[in-house]
Amino acid sequence: MLSMIGEAPVNTVDGSKSADVSQADTILTEISREIQSGGWHFNTEYQVELTPDTVTSEIYLAPQTLRIDLEVADSRAGTTGKYVDAVQRGNRLYDRENKTYVFTDTVKVTVVYGLDWEVVPQPAKQYIAVRAGRVFCDRMIGSSDLHRVHFLQETQALMNLRNWEAEMADHTIFDNFDVYRVINRQGQPNSL
Repeated sequence: MLSMIGEAPVNTVDGSKSADVSQADTILTEISREIQSGGWHFNTEYQVELTPDTVTSEIYLAPQTLRIDLEVADSRAGTTGKYVDAVQRGNRLYDRENKTYVFTDTVKVTVVYGLDWEVVPQPAKQYIAVRAGRVFCDRMIGSSDLHRVHFLQETQALMNLRNWEAEMADHTIFDNFDVYRVINRQGQPNSL
């Protein structure tokens, strides 16, 4: 990222940092979370069972949780068969229908995790680094010529990531919720 603005790279970001290194580190973290929050094959887990805490009856989320989505087939939870409209609020799950953090049953969700840099696959690292570098350069220098060059690199890195994602995830037409809903002839109720 530093080389994109004509500065020498550093060996470590630990310890004392210059203003540029600190800014680059902040932008890298910001862009990594932004890109990972979109949900990729490498950081998304399906059918994760979340159980209420035995003391508070609240469902706490892992610290690295970027996004959750209630599983379609599990939108009717527990023995009551009552529809659950749960969303992430901070580090807990919130029941919007009953306006409470208290849950009586386990729910299944899709979770998108924010992974540490060391475990992010190389195509994602490349895209995150190039995008963060372009954003860093835009904020620090603001050159339209450099923006165009870095944007082309960013586009190529995104294409490489999407190709990698397609190969690894083996997506099919049946992975789409709209297709799933038509096949099962059900959707989420509008209101109760």
